[in-house]
Amino acid sequence: MIYQLRILKGLLYSKRSFFQLEKAETVYGLRANILILFFISALVFYASGFAGIGTHVMSSELTAVPDSTFEWLKNYFGLGRFIHGLVYAVLIIFFQALWFWTLTDIPYTKLIVLQTFIFPILLLEQIINIVLAVQMDLPWFSSAFSLGPVAHYITDKRFLIYFLGSISLFKLWVISIQLYGMRILSTRRRLPSFIIIISIHIIFWLGTTFLAFLDFKKIL
Repeated sequence: MIYQLRILKGLLYSKRSFFQLEKAETVYGLRANILILFFISALVFYASGFAGIGTHVMSSELTAVPDSTFEWLKNYFGLGRFIHGLVYAVLIIFFQALWFWTLTDIPYTKLIVLQTFIFPILLLEQIINIVLAVQMDLPWFSSAFSLGPVAHYITDKRFLIYFLGSISLFKLWVISIQLYGMRILSTRRRLPSFIIIISIHIIFWLGTTFLAFLDFKKIL
């Protein structure tokens, strides 16, 4: 059986898509869809750099440089965010799929398809965070869609605030799709599948927290 990858269809009709994917021997359209997702991811992260998100690390130094140097630094920062978007896509689509493949009996290609279904959700979260930052001056860890606001009320520990801010409704949506897909594609029971999925997300949340917690001004 041949499975034609359509990401939007996979999100809207997950049950049908996963059952078709489970029976498929060949997947068509995977490479083209991945390239599109990579390009969109790079554009989203470039837009965040263009909006000034993340420039607080060097904002105090930018006021002291000439205009020509400032434009060069701005373009350099935008390029860095563009590359960041590509790396982010690699980690979500390929690295998470590799993690699942190592711990389950699901073919790697089908796990990549699963990751292409959830990746647009994470990009949507990035876009919303950009809008919140520009319109309301809210950092990502204070988004109303995350546990960040709750963390602000219960603690003043930055590490815990960043960690809880990494957990959002979008991430829970992603986890639910991954769990549902793995339940159809794998012979494993639901609890082991949940542990496999939540473990990689905890690693990502801790990584995001650690990077946010670092004082890059001192490092640079």
